[in-house]
Amino acid sequence: MDNRLLEAAQEGNFEGIRALLKSGAGIEDRDSVGWTPLMWAASMGFADIVKLLLESGADPNLRDVYGASALMKACRRGFNDVVWEMLDHGADPHAQDDYGLNSLMRAARAGHADIVRSLVSVSVSLEAADQYGATALIMGAYRGHTDVVKELLQAGANPNARDRNGWTAMVWALSRHHNAVIEILKKYTKK
Repeated sequence: MDNRLLEAAQEGNFEGIRALLKSGAGIEDRDSVGWTPLMWAASMGFADIVKLLLESGADPNLRDVYGASALMKACRRGFNDVVWEMLDHGADPHAQDDYGLNSLMRAARAGHADIVRSLVSVSVSLEAADQYGATALIMGAYRGHTDVVKELLQAGANPNARDRNGWTAMVWALSRHHNAVIEILKKYTKK
């Protein structure tokens, strides 16, 4: 397999990608863990390349060997411009990987409140849970991401949701000594 398109996507080589696409390079070629050129470009924040690949027919919903999509990768890395490009081209914001993580959970875990806001605006479920029963709110609270917790609560996330251990976002915040998150959760948690 010719890996030049994958390499050009990793390097952010826009002109190289354009030339390779014109010569018939495989837009859906994959590396050893199933990453496509679109996944590499999205994970590196190359919005212009993401747009070029999508407009050239790249499937925004392909998954790697762990079930993660290009959108999920952009959400985890914090590239909101790429997130919007992906959404505008049909990327599924509700999809979950093999571990139950969706794009919202990946953004919440990484502390990207702007992406959380973007995903909330397209009605991504606030109550979806991963394989351990953790929601995006629980993940944000566990990591101490104050802005993420605020965004999720203001959007209507359930502060009383429990993971498989029976722990809420508040319990996780308390266990990690995230005082600012604790104060925010107090305003939303039922007594």
